[in-house]
Amino acid sequence: MSLPSAAFAAWLRVAPTPVHERLLSLTVNHLLRGQPFATRLAELAGKRFRLCVDDAGAAFTFEITPNGLVRSTMPPHVTIRGPVRDFIALALRQEDPDTLFFQRRLAVEGETETGVHLKNLLDGWEYDAPAHVRAVLPGPVAGAVLRARRAVMGIRDLAMLRSNARSRAERH
Repeated sequence: MSLPSAAFAAWLRVAPTPVHERLLSLTVNHLLRGQPFATRLAELAGKRFRLCVDDAGAAFTFEITPNGLVRSTMPPHVTIRGPVRDFIALALRQEDPDTLFFQRRLAVEGETETGVHLKNLLDGWEYDAPAHVRAVLPGPVAGAVLRARRAVMGIRDLAMLRSNARSRAERH
């Protein structure tokens, strides 16, 4: 287990479940602001899912609403279980959900249709950072942040081009 995964697993074991559920729902709901994906949550409104992080001994249950996630104490329609490292990889989009499920690193139990629908929604979510910035910051501030972001990305791209050109020149 990597250091970040181990640290996160330790935190999951120490802090109470309601704290985790509240923080996770607040984070997800914040990230949903400005995202076209958020409107698709209505497709699963009223469905509940549980995340079981087996190696941390933690389980969190949420209900999907048209506005995001809320903590739930009701039984879930679907349960997704696996180790913390795979949930982190999924959240960071370092791993494809299908890969994790087909390799049996994540398991889905319960209503198959709900699980597949949730997986497909998550898999299709292309995060739109500029849309999020515009949704959470006042107009002039959002514009300044997005201009600064474009400038930084332009400088990064230029540096990568120069580095690639140097590498090609050194090989020849």
